[in-house]
Amino acid sequence: MPSLKEIKTRIASVNSTRKITSAMKMVASSKLHKAQQMIENMLPYEDLLEHILKSFLVSTPNTGTPFETERKTIRRVALIVYASNSSLCGGFNANILRLMQQTIDDYRQQGVEEIVVYPIGRKVEERVAKLGLPMAGSFIELAEKPNVSQCQDIAHDIALKFLDGEFDKVEMIYHHFKSAGAQILTRKTFLPIDLSTELEYDDERDLSSNITTARAQEYLRKKQRMKSAK
Repeated sequence: MPSLKEIKTRIASVNSTRKITSAMKMVASSKLHKAQQMIENMLPYEDLLEHILKSFLVSTPNTGTPFETERKTIRRVALIVYASNSSLCGGFNANILRLMQQTIDDYRQQGVEEIVVYPIGRKVEERVAKLGLPMAGSFIELAEKPNVSQCQDIAHDIALKFLDGEFDKVEMIYHHFKSAGAQILTRKTFLPIDLSTELEYDDERDLSSNITTARAQEYLRKKQRMKSAK
């Protein structure tokens, strides 16, 4: 049976640990609130910027960009995969890694063997190294401290390789933020630009809207071809 002194020492140790964990909880809560605020401020801007770009491409029949050209044959694929650097976050990393593996398996079933991964986060980097897949670099610090400059460098590198034919398709795998307690596991095409998402804004031509659907765009193209034929 432990002595009274040992019991008091144990109680003091538990109280000390409780204070430390309480302080860690407050720090984590503060970081979470700050990150959540940044995401909530950024999402409307990102959504509107994507909408402006795609609506412009859809509504202007003569405007073409090589970034919207789909390749008939997919031979080389790049995956941008976002996870965290640490554990103790439930199924956050496990779900990302599972979807990444499913994506890789899907492409391999289609005969695609050249798959390059841009691993954002240590957990993704470790898994990709274990699978023996080529990596475009190490971006561990980007998962901890996101910055615009490095994101621009990655986007520029991917864009150039897509134009040069090194990549036929680029996809992103990540958790889309919905709330602090819920994130939506997402697999999204980055390149070529998917204009079909813009059609969700209006499936039929709305005269009160400035958005032209793909149907109206095709009509304008046919009309222009008929004029050229005359």
